[in-house]
Amino acid sequence: MVNRWMAAGILTVAIIVLVGMTHVYAEKTESEAGKLEQLMKTADTAIDHMEHLVIKWQGEGHGDAREQAEMLAHQLGLQHPETGRQTGHDVYRSEMVADGLHPGILINVVVTEKNEYYTIVQISGNERTDQQLFISLHEKISQLLTNSGMKAAWNLAVQGTGSLEGGASNQLENIEKQLSGDIDMKAIERYTDTNTASVSYEASDLPLAIKSGTHNLNMQLAVHQDGEKGINRVTVGFPVITIEY
Repeated sequence: MVNRWMAAGILTVAIIVLVGMTHVYAEKTESEAGKLEQLMKTADTAIDHMEHLVIKWQGEGHGDAREQAEMLAHQLGLQHPETGRQTGHDVYRSEMVADGLHPGILINVVVTEKNEYYTIVQISGNERTDQQLFISLHEKISQLLTNSGMKAAWNLAVQGTGSLEGGASNQLENIEKQLSGDIDMKAIERYTDTNTASVSYEASDLPLAIKSGTHNLNMQLAVHQDGEKGINRVTVGFPVITIEY
């Protein structure tokens, strides 16, 4: 499992994540809002001061990519999509940055083959974002993608800071102790260096998963010690981290 990666623009990796998540938990019937609320509550236990949260919806579709991008942009209140090129593919893109209480939205629809496309819809927020607006937007995107015939999957990453003193590994151990009282979790993959500690877990109580070897991963925790700012930056990903930490 790659410990640091940016999903936007990496089409192959995005498809791998989508397929893994779709196949593992296809039988789950809980509402998308309910799943998100559970994950945000878990993240809140791990992070003392939340600064960023990002959801990435991903899915393959059939038909006209431009029409898909225009439909999503119109329904979500964004500008008409712009056309560009990305890794050798035509891309239709529209974006609205987060503003005050309102989340940010990014749409990327990539032409993959004739009459086939790959859609990424990202919603982002910060400490000022209204969480109910964020959850409602998440539900709306779920319905829009379903109505357009796509079988899409999503992941969540939350980032902020912790209050405990000490290095990255010490901070991560303390977060594990806090979380273990709420969820049954088993460490599967571990990465450490001078300033960073990261662990991926099986935690079947959580509603998202991705296959990694013989295991289903449900959550990844990372703590990075920022020497310049004098803080420990904490990132939680469900089922894995898909933003830089």
